Amino acid sequence: MDEIVDIACSRGVLRLRPERDDDLAFRFHLFCDSRPELALLPLEPAARDQLMQLQFRAQTMSYRAQFSQARFDIIELDGVAIGRIVVDRSGTAVHIVDQALTPQYRNLGLGSTIMRALMREAGRAGLSVCLMVSTTNDPSLRLYLRLGFVTVEVGPTHIELEWRALRAVGESRSSARGGPHDPYRKAL
Repeated sequence: MDEIVDIACSRGVLRLRPERDDDLAFRFHLFCDSRPELALLPLEPAARDQLMQLQFRAQTMSYRAQFSQARFDIIELDGVAIGRIVVDRSGTAVHIVDQALTPQYRNLGLGSTIMRALMREAGRAGLSVCLMVSTTNDPSLRLYLRLGFVTVEVGPTHIELEWRALRAVGESRSSARGGPHDPYRKAL
C-alpha cells in the first residue's frame, strides 16, 4: 500500500502517493474547498471553522473505519499537492470513496486522466468502478457520465454511479451497459 503511482498527462506527471501525517493541513483545506455550500450558512467564521473541523474529523474517522483496506492517496502534479483520492479495492469492484482536486486544478482534464487510469485497471481485472456523487455536484456528475458511468440509484443527497468495461472484444459502446440500448439504463 506504500506504492507510488505515476500517471502521465498533458500537463506533466500526476503522482498518487500514500497520505502522510504532514498532509493533514492540506487535506483540511481541500475538504473545505470541496464544500462551497457551507460558506452560505449564516454562521460566524469561528463557528463555520469549528463545524468544518468536526465534519472533517468525522469523515476521516468514518472513511478509515469503513474502508480499512482502501488506499488513501494525495494527488501531486510535478511534486505539488493538488488533490486527494481514496480507492477501495477490497470487494468485487474498484470503489472510488472520495476524489477531490483543489479549485485551480479542476476542469483541466486531470480528474479524467486519473479516472481513466482506474477504469483501465478495473477493466483488466474484469471489475466495475463504482462511486457516489453529490446531487449538487453537477461538474463531477457530468465528468462521470461523459466517461461512461451509468446511474444505479438516485437518493436525496447522492447519486450512485457505476462503470463497466465492455464485455467482449468488438462489442459496441451502444450495446454495453449504459448505452442507449441498455434496458437497465436509468435517467437522472
